Amino acid sequence: MWFLFSIFLITIIVLSLLKSPIVKGMVGEYRVKKILKKAGLSFGGCDLNDIMLEDNRSSSQIDHILLTQKALYVIETKNYHGHIYGNESSQKWTMTVKHVNKQRSKKGKLYRKTHISKHQFYNPIKQNQTHIRKIVNLTNFDQDLPIVNIVVFGNKAVLKDVTHSKQNYVINEIELLKTINTIERSILKEIDIVKQIDIIDKLVFLNITLKRERRQHIKRIKTKYQIDFDISDKI
Repeated sequence: MWFLFSIFLITIIVLSLLKSPIVKGMVGEYRVKKILKKAGLSFGGCDLNDIMLEDNRSSSQIDHILLTQKALYVIETKNYHGHIYGNESSQKWTMTVKHVNKQRSKKGKLYRKTHISKHQFYNPIKQNQTHIRKIVNLTNFDQDLPIVNIVVFGNKAVLKDVTHSKQNYVINEIELLKTINTIERSILKEIDIVKQIDIIDKLVFLNITLKRERRQHIKRIKTKYQIDFDISDKI
């Protein structure tokens, strides 16, 4: 009896954890990481994940970097759901989420009540542009190698009204591999393996791994951008 109760309790705890924003964010980033690993093998590249860089002005935490022989992809993941609205120049983007709750009337009749919640978050294109500038400033980056800004939303997100220039990409996770493949085919020039190794070595060397400094970065970002809803995300 106690064994069955323990199994039931563990199941409830696991299901609760899987629904938490932090775990959902981790799962989303893991899926993107697998896609980039596959892309790296296909295009002769290397992927780096959860990189934190700092200069004398600020720090930036970068979700994913993929370096191939043709381009450097800097990728920001947003494991959000609901409808997404925003454009490249605006400071804030908006996410709307539909909630359906079951309730009972005074007479005991069951009915559904629907409401829409609205949340704002910092423009992810601008966020990733900050990451790219940090990389360029710290590494004296080769200007001949294109740097690609990609923002990846989870597959449950609907990019309802999102506008941006052709130089930036805002896509769902399911489109990531295809997008990289298209970009790779459009670029003719390649860098040699020595240059690739040099870039990766610099990024690994500059990566901040101390937990204290990472916690301080997250605290500064929450204060700066006044994050108004509980999401596991990094800037």
